[in-house]
Amino acid sequence: MTELLTALERLSKTAARLASAVIHVRSKLVPTEIVAPLARSMADVYFGSIQPDLQIVQNREALSEEIEFVVATVLRLTSEPREKTAYLGQINELRPYLQEAMIDAMKARGVRRLVLSDIERQIVTTLERMLPPAALSYEQVLQDIASGKRVSWRGTGSELREVLREVMDHLAPDGDVMAAPNFKLDGELKRPTQRQKVRYILKARKRAVGVAEDAVDTLEEVIARLARSTYQRGSATTHASTDATEVKRLKNYVDALLVELLEIRA
Repeated sequence: MTELLTALERLSKTAARLASAVIHVRSKLVPTEIVAPLARSMADVYFGSIQPDLQIVQNREALSEEIEFVVATVLRLTSEPREKTAYLGQINELRPYLQEAMIDAMKARGVRRLVLSDIERQIVTTLERMLPPAALSYEQVLQDIASGKRVSWRGTGSELREVLREVMDHLAPDGDVMAAPNFKLDGELKRPTQRQKVRYILKARKRAVGVAEDAVDTLEEVIARLARSTYQRGSATTHASTDATEVKRLKNYVDALLVELLEIRA
């Protein structure tokens, strides 16, 4: 069932990429060339690597048919330009089906079901409403940490950074931040930094910003260490446990920032 779980994770990530691509389209209609390759990739993964095995392990008979219907619908949508809601609605519908499929696959190979803390559950729930692609990325991080079996943790660290970036871009668009009184770009940069976005969001809510800004700085330092480790270390497996510890530390900082930014009650 390891292959099935891997394929389900690929489908989940591709769906998140498609949703992100749709969200960032500036026109009213989504051009087919932006989404068609991702939709085809979703169909290839599902029909080629998921459907046969899922039909064997699924606990609910209709599950594979429900995923098939959504994947096929997304593929049909790419026949002509569509409104964003057409795609995002299908991705939102797909997410719980994929979660259910992953749980069934885990049970089939004896993997314990993922248990979330209260904070993690609130973060996932809030992201599902606000930014579904970010919710999928955050859930992938939780799966990676729970399994603890990654050879390289660089991708997991990047997922965490992407979750935070999407939240900040949603709550503090570049134009709004740059239009704020007394705003100045940092050095030769052409857009606000994450630190400036945190300050913008929390100042608008009349919240203290110092601790949150420091957390952003620390987060970037940890991500940089993870990236450097890929090149500096001779054996990824020898140092995987060290990187896993760094990712867990990184997640603690991201969780603390998301609690503030998403106004979650700890």
